[in-house]
Order: sequence, then structure tokens, then C-alpha cells
Amino acid sequence: MRLSLICLNIVLLFLLVNTGWAGEAGRGFAAPQAAGIDTARLLSDQPLKSPWGAAARSAVLPGWGQIYNHAYWKAGLAAGVNGYLLYRIIDNQRKFNQTRNRDFRNARNTHYWYLGVTYLLTLADAYVDAYLFGFDEAMNITVLPTDAAGGSVWLSLRVNF
Repeated sequence: MRLSLICLNIVLLFLLVNTGWAGEAGRGFAAPQAAGIDTARLLSDQPLKSPWGAAARSAVLPGWGQIYNHAYWKAGLAAGVNGYLLYRIIDNQRKFNQTRNRDFRNARNTHYWYLGVTYLLTLADAYVDAYLFGFDEAMNITVLPTDAAGGSVWLSLRVNF
């Protein structure tokens, strides 16, 4: 059973990488300009990273979608939490098989639910992070009007209640 799941994951990984479905290949995405930020691409409605590609990566291996999005601490957190919950499921199953105590079976089932919710949240996080990739850079781009002398013109609005 475990060997077949590992083989299935390897096949899915191979298909995702070679078909370009999980990445930008073949979708007309341009690489960012080496000299600076491509503001037209950054401010367009098209995401810089493939959201479905990030979700698919995270579905194959929790944390891989976060690595794709350069959110390395989230990748470690996702892999760690999913791994811990999987360990708890296996440990409670082993204890249940040895003792036939219902408490271990209930704990195993509870951890299955936690793993399912955590897995779905990991997928959603990878999708959203890929869709919003570069959002911070887009918000840092500002255009300040200048006066004739070359200095910036500032406008402020103060509202008092």
C-alpha cells in the first residue's frame, strides 16, 4: 500500500514537471527583467506564479507549494505539522492494534480530521500565496509628482472628529 502511494506521487510529480501544468512553461509568462521590476507585469491581473501549480505541488508534498512561493518558514511549518499528525495517526493505530482500547481509536480518528483540515489549509495557503506573489512589491511602487525644481510634491489630508 505504501509503495503504491509513493509510486503514485512520483508519477504525479513527473507529469507535473514535464507537462508544464504546474509551472509557467507554455503560458506566456515573461521572466522578470534582470535590470529591475517589470511593473506592467507586476501590476497586471495575471499572477506572477501559477496558483494551481503551487496547490498541486503542495498536494503532492505538503510544503512544496510554499517553497515554490519562496515562503520557506511556512514550508517547514506545513511539513512539520503534517508530519507530526501523520506520526500521531500511525502511533495511535499501533497502540489500538496492541490494546484494542477505544481511546486510541478515537485519538487516531481525531488526528485524521486534523490532518485533513491541515492538508486543505496547506493547499489553500499555497494557492493564495502564489496568486498574491509580488503584491508587496506592487504596493511599494509609488509615483510622486514633482514640481518644476525637481522636488517632490506632498499632499496630506487631515480629518478631525
